[in-house]
Amino acid sequence: MSIKLAVNGVPELYALLGTHPDLPIHAIKAPLSPTSTPEVERARQHRPVLLHGWGPPGYSVTDDTVPEEALLARLVTLSGTPTLSVHLDPRHDDGHDEAALLGRIARQADRLRALSGLPLLLENVPWRPGTGRPRWGTDPDFIRAALDAARADLLLDLAHARVAAHHRRTDPRAYLAALPLHRVRELHVSGPRTGPDGLRDRHLTLQAEDWALLDWTLPRTPHAAWLTHEYMGLHADAHPQGPAGPAALARDLHLLGQRAEATPVVPTG
Repeated sequence: MSIKLAVNGVPELYALLGTHPDLPIHAIKAPLSPTSTPEVERARQHRPVLLHGWGPPGYSVTDDTVPEEALLARLVTLSGTPTLSVHLDPRHDDGHDEAALLGRIARQADRLRALSGLPLLLENVPWRPGTGRPRWGTDPDFIRAALDAARADLLLDLAHARVAAHHRRTDPRAYLAALPLHRVRELHVSGPRTGPDGLRDRHLTLQAEDWALLDWTLPRTPHAAWLTHEYMGLHADAHPQGPAGPAALARDLHLLGQRAEATPVVPTG
């Protein structure tokens, strides 16, 4: 079995599906906004759905409570998602007591599994100085400890890893090599861009370094079952730098599809 390809449910995707209904994607990632139920319903008309990282913006598995529990249970049923993902995004004051933090992660993970009945994936986040995120939240040792506490696997976002490595002044491949790559079950890709304050997560089309990093990573994540393009394109939080729109997305999906088809998934256990 080869790794499966998914993509964000953005307008450019639906424009492509209108003219190319046989587009070689296996699932649509949704929701991407507060209009969660209509987004999932629309995506289900075209493909199975991978439920996007749970919670409103800013929610993390390090928080005290799970937001909107009834909506989560409803969307799990509506989407048919095979896994549930959530951000691993601690705040500065979470680091005062690591044992308490890991205990909170464990409780949140148990609650998310109880609500969804699904395997849980924790997603790494980007980091740069001057934000509400502590640098240690992207430390490989912390990520490994959080996965152990949550009894979860890793959703590895390569754009997030590139941004974190850039601002940590670490080679991205060395940073990735320090992560528990054998626990990766889903990969996210998208194109970050460099601005006045360095590399930023922008959810755009892939550039040469993104392709090179993906090609380095795929052989090292043998248990990854999904490869997801988190393209936001014309709807990203910055004016696109480089190609955007349906044609640019189609190009990326074609190249990602080739890689997905050529990448076998090694069963776990």
